[in-house]
Amino acid sequence: MEGEKIVYMLGTKKGAGKTTVLNSLVRECEGCCITSVGMDGEDKDSLTSEPKPRVAVSTSHFVLTGERFLNLSKFEVLDVFSYNPIAGHVVLARPFIETNVIIAGANATIIKQLTGKFHGRILVDGALDRLVHAGVLDGARIFLVVHNVGPESSRIVKKIVFGSKLVKPPREIEAVFSGLEGVWGMTEAGQLTKIADSCLTIKKFNGGKFEWLYISGIATGSVLRLKDRLKICLANPLAVVEPLGDFDNIYTVNRIVLEKIFINQSAQRGLLRVLRCWVEDLPVEIEDALSIEEV
Repeated sequence: MEGEKIVYMLGTKKGAGKTTVLNSLVRECEGCCITSVGMDGEDKDSLTSEPKPRVAVSTSHFVLTGERFLNLSKFEVLDVFSYNPIAGHVVLARPFIETNVIIAGANATIIKQLTGKFHGRILVDGALDRLVHAGVLDGARIFLVVHNVGPESSRIVKKIVFGSKLVKPPREIEAVFSGLEGVWGMTEAGQLTKIADSCLTIKKFNGGKFEWLYISGIATGSVLRLKDRLKICLANPLAVVEPLGDFDNIYTVNRIVLEKIFINQSAQRGLLRVLRCWVEDLPVEIEDALSIEEV
């Protein structure tokens, strides 16, 4: 699994404390690489102009970011990846000195390429809506920062919990679906038929003659409810519009693991107890983020 050394850092809202947690993890993880599927580490939020925590790295760390966000007098460029119109060439670099850095420009394809060249842990700062479109790598870990027990936090936690409970299909089935884009049906005899480019364009479908249904993009609730008639396989376990109450007959080719949740327990009474209910029987570690301080 190419994603086993990848940790996706997610938060339940802007300002939940994700960058604070990321900096703490970076300080404890010598030899790791930090990157982002969005933009992080700037001194002010690009939308609200509110101050933001900077992303700090030392000489024992690596960064995967756009060349336009690097002060090249402070970094050694080790490898060059594809070109991003906003960020320039995405590069793997190592700082000469302890410094702050903006991380931006990476995507799932570049991160996957990095896993074949970089042997340390890769911390990916991101947001759930970005990963819905960018995709995740098989075997990746999820670290989630939860700010409260409101409806938005509940929606995000339950979506990640649902995705974490999905298992991989048999290898021969996974091989058949490899590289497919869109929504595909497969009969018991192994015949493939493309049904649509996306679940969002399906007007009427009841499963028909198919044994398996493969979805490379967003999976709608109406399509997932066909699991009582056929087996469903998702490319992205986080690209679920409406998680169901159970996950029988639903699989994923890219397995994820919700490994750790960070909270500020003093921010809301009963937060820990509610989270334990939300994660159900998953072996998730929950850490009080009050012990994490910015330096």
